[in-house]
Amino acid sequence: MNSPSSPRGRQRPSQAPARRSTVDPIRVLRQHIVGILASIIFGAGFGVGSYVLLNMVYPLYSSEVLFEVKPGVAESTEVGTATSLSDNEVERMARTQTELIRRRDILAEAMQAPDVRDTNWVRTWFYDSATGRPLVELAVDELEEDIQTPVIRGTNLFAIRWSAHHPNDVAVVLNAVARSFMAKRRDLDNALFDKNEQLFQDQVNRLREQIDQFNDEIQAFIRAQGITTLDDPRFSQAALEVENLTKSLSTASQELASAQTQYMQTAAKLEGTMKPSSEDVLQAENDPALIQQLQRLEILRSEERQIREHFNADTPQVRSIGRRVRALELQIAEKTDEILRRNLNARLRTLDADRDRVSTIIENLETELESKDAALRDLTAHTAYYESLRQQRDNLEVQRDSTQQILREISLMKLRSDASRVTQYGDADIPRAPSFPKIEYITPAGIVLITGLYIGIVFLREVSNKKVRTVADLAVIPGVHPLGGVPDIDDDPREPEEAECVVLEEPSSVTAESLRQIGRGMLRMMQAQGHRTLLMAGGLPGAGTTTLISNIAVAGQASGFKMCVVDANFRRPRLASVMGVEEGAGLGELLGGEATVDQVVAEGKGGVSVVGAGAPAHRIFERLANESMASVLATLCDRFDYVIIDAAPSVAAGDALEVAARTDAAALVIQASREERGLVARLAGQFNDARAQLLGVILNRPRQAVGGYFRRNYEVMSSYGTEDDEDED
Repeated sequence: MNSPSSPRGRQRPSQAPARRSTVDPIRVLRQHIVGILASIIFGAGFGVGSYVLLNMVYPLYSSEVLFEVKPGVAESTEVGTATSLSDNEVERMARTQTELIRRRDILAEAMQAPDVRDTNWVRTWFYDSATGRPLVELAVDELEEDIQTPVIRGTNLFAIRWSAHHPNDVAVVLNAVARSFMAKRRDLDNALFDKNEQLFQDQVNRLREQIDQFNDEIQAFIRAQGITTLDDPRFSQAALEVENLTKSLSTASQELASAQTQYMQTAAKLEGTMKPSSEDVLQAENDPALIQQLQRLEILRSEERQIREHFNADTPQVRSIGRRVRALELQIAEKTDEILRRNLNARLRTLDADRDRVSTIIENLETELESKDAALRDLTAHTAYYESLRQQRDNLEVQRDSTQQILREISLMKLRSDASRVTQYGDADIPRAPSFPKIEYITPAGIVLITGLYIGIVFLREVSNKKVRTVADLAVIPGVHPLGGVPDIDDDPREPEEAECVVLEEPSSVTAESLRQIGRGMLRMMQAQGHRTLLMAGGLPGAGTTTLISNIAVAGQASGFKMCVVDANFRRPRLASVMGVEEGAGLGELLGGEATVDQVVAEGKGGVSVVGAGAPAHRIFERLANESMASVLATLCDRFDYVIIDAAPSVAAGDALEVAARTDAAALVIQASREERGLVARLAGQFNDARAQLLGVILNRPRQAVGGYFRRNYEVMSSYGTEDDEDED
């Protein structure tokens, strides 16, 4: 066993943040299924009774008048409507008309009808006996509130609906409202036609005045400008002259550019910055003075070839003829250069004269072109202005004709009965049966009301109940780690007779399996921490601590561990009897030193070793807090793998906390629907402050924990391993 340590010096696990309590609706409904069925039956009876009563004292009769929204006639000559309306357009138009129906002036107009004033509805509720006249304004107020104007989706229809206690009144009032509405529609349509007709007539008159003004302006312009022809300026004589002058100016400009280029080239040749062309050289060589010298050069070169054929190159004859040839070549070159410069100077003078001549021609052409172009621009401007005036006049005439056509259309539309976009379909019929109450609605409403009220009260009680009823309730308590829940044996499909040692007596039951799982989990936690002693204490008396210890010990013994249980409940010991051991010397004698471990340890059910509480005279509570208790536990740990101690309820006595100061681990056992969450939190806090590590809290006997969703699963779990299942495997 671990050595004792100060409870204040040892670090405790941090508490988890508080979580909101959750309610399992399936569990709650299952627990109150009988009440729910009873509320359904009572609700049905309440609904039927309400129907009979309402049918006697407050029947309502309803009727309606249907109207259709149509696209209307776009043109007066159309045979029918050529287009259809989209759903959004129908919705918008229908909503507009329904708002118009609910206007006070229309409803007040309907109330002026004599048959409406004679209805039971008016005479009963809106009749002033003193004056003998109906209270129209009050009746209109009620109509505004009660009349309905639904739009029937998927169609072009909308309706007006109304309900009253007398069937004849419904038809009379609805038909009066429909007549008033349709009359208002006709007045609005006629007013709109008249307004549009006057508007377009005024526009026609204005257009006629504007056309007359344009005709006068055109005549005055022709007289002022002296226009004699209205031909297109692009094909006039002035346009042709401008075109010819433009071509001549272009040709002259090109000629001037060519002369300028040649002049610059000739000047460059004279300056030596540009070589003479082959044409210049050929022209110079064709000069008569140069031709003679060239002929003489050819003769000398012929003689030179003949002499070279007869004499050596070093002979006087060859050298003499060579000198003569070279001298003549130099003379020819000098003469050629002289002739080239003479020819280039002559060409330069000619090109300069050509430039002056062409420049003069260009100036004359530009002057004449400017004059002709100005005349052409004036002609074009006059023609354009005239055309603009005439085009504006023609446009006004088109608008006048179009407006006159619209006027004719309006006149024809006023005569057509189908021009209106709203049509009434028949009158309201006298209802033959009441629309309220209806048993098919009242009865389900009664069931829903009563059942909903009952369920609401049930859930309100569940939410306000602070007692721990399920493992989920444990999970929301700060600082509490749920170790699991052990279902009540009354909910176990195997129906065990008693919970003590059920692991041994009914090993296939759900209760046994739940206890085994909790025991394995606790032993694994102790093994991981190196703990050997475990205190299991309850909250209030009757929590079931002894039952859980007996089953966990038997399950641990079956798993191969050497288990020992110790009854430290000196106030109401019963662990020994549950384990099948007679009471004798026990823990009380061990603490007093009046017996040894061998003398008090007895073998109980399932091979578990049992140490009873001892004789009443030796059950001294104060000894549980002595060091002798730690010594006894240490001795037992030397002989057994795990020692589980049973103690008195924590609320009834402080023994459990004293024992917790001597053990390695502790577990708190809570009976469902008895302890409140605040008490569990306080007990968990006290055990957390003790030396022993609080492994968690076990919830014992939660009702209907194996029913509902999970009953089939638990039935399979409890029956798995029987002979029938083994045969199937």
